[in-house]
Amino acid sequence: MNSTRRTPRAGYASPFIGVGLAGVLLLFGACSAKVADRAASGAGAQADAVPLSWMHFDPPEPPPMTAELEAEGRQVFQDHCAGCHGETGAADGVCAVFLSPQPRDFTTGIYRFKTTPGGQMPTDEDLFRTVSVGVQSTGMPPWQYLLSEHERWALVAHLKTFSDRFESRGAGTPVDLGSEPAKVDAETIARGREMYEKAGCGKCHGATGYGDGPSALTLKDSFGNAIPPRNYHKASDFKRGHTLPDIALTIYTGNNGTPMPAFNEALSEEEIWELAAYVYSLAELRFAGGGTPAAAVTGRDLGEPDVVIELTERQWKFIPDEIRVHQGQVVRINFQPTDNGLGVGHGFAIDGYDKSVFMNGALVQRPKSVTFLADKAGTFSFYCATQCSTGPLHPKMNGKLIVEPAES
Repeated sequence: MNSTRRTPRAGYASPFIGVGLAGVLLLFGACSAKVADRAASGAGAQADAVPLSWMHFDPPEPPPMTAELEAEGRQVFQDHCAGCHGETGAADGVCAVFLSPQPRDFTTGIYRFKTTPGGQMPTDEDLFRTVSVGVQSTGMPPWQYLLSEHERWALVAHLKTFSDRFESRGAGTPVDLGSEPAKVDAETIARGREMYEKAGCGKCHGATGYGDGPSALTLKDSFGNAIPPRNYHKASDFKRGHTLPDIALTIYTGNNGTPMPAFNEALSEEEIWELAAYVYSLAELRFAGGGTPAAAVTGRDLGEPDVVIELTERQWKFIPDEIRVHQGQVVRINFQPTDNGLGVGHGFAIDGYDKSVFMNGALVQRPKSVTFLADKAGTFSFYCATQCSTGPLHPKMNGKLIVEPAES
């Protein structure tokens, strides 16, 4: 348990899930059962830090894409991916209707996150990177925490069977963005602002980048779904990641299947980096790496905490799963998950402290926290307050809070 301590101080309405959704979640639990088994046994890749960038994940050398590897990938897909993407990859899994945005329809061969320009197909490394890192602020988790490197390459081999575009077109050629600027200053950002106007970005993203341009309400993706333009002031919503290389790559290649065009022919390499610098400058960054800070959602009036617990979720388990404090202490729980559940994140609640301890919607890069007074001694159960509270779905996502009696 990671915590800091100071000297102890002197001194129901439980959340639930609607029946209809609970039924679907039970189905999803069946889809995820093997993942949960792996989580319980500790299988799958581990990492010490949540990835902050799609571009900063360096894929290993890919293995030969053999028929044997694809057959393994087919089983991995059915075990772990079909619940959302559907058995045939057509985005019609039992949980798809509850996801926003909708899962990728692999049968179309249209991919947004890639290093290749325009409508070219992604490379094997691009697919592996997305499988490994996930897609921020969506239900697509970073599978590097759950699946081995071999299993993720097997998934790549199987994903390529859903569309004949991989065979008829072949992989595209990765773009060369050049070197990231060594220095981004006010002058660079000012030139980027000029590029923003020159490229007509405001028509969709708005004059000041809030996603409120005159065309914003008319935009649709290649499947006919409404797709609002990115609000550049919300770093946590950048699905690829909020770094200069991530933003520059999106400007260069566009987002295939969306109204976001590629600007590699309209802007020079230098102008692309300057525009990326301006977009990056708009985000309301409030802690290193981007995203949203772990704000104390309740208990602000209690003052500075005596105990701070750094709680995480990994492979659908709380770490630590046992928290010990003393009666009379002010406790703060900082919660950072490593996957996004069904796209709505994870939560935290404690039986017996229901009215003072509750948070919901914590996502990768979007941690939350709660501060409360441990005024009741005893042993209390804590659990995920969102969909994971459905027992068969994530039965390991619970733990114990032990409040030791105050010394007399």
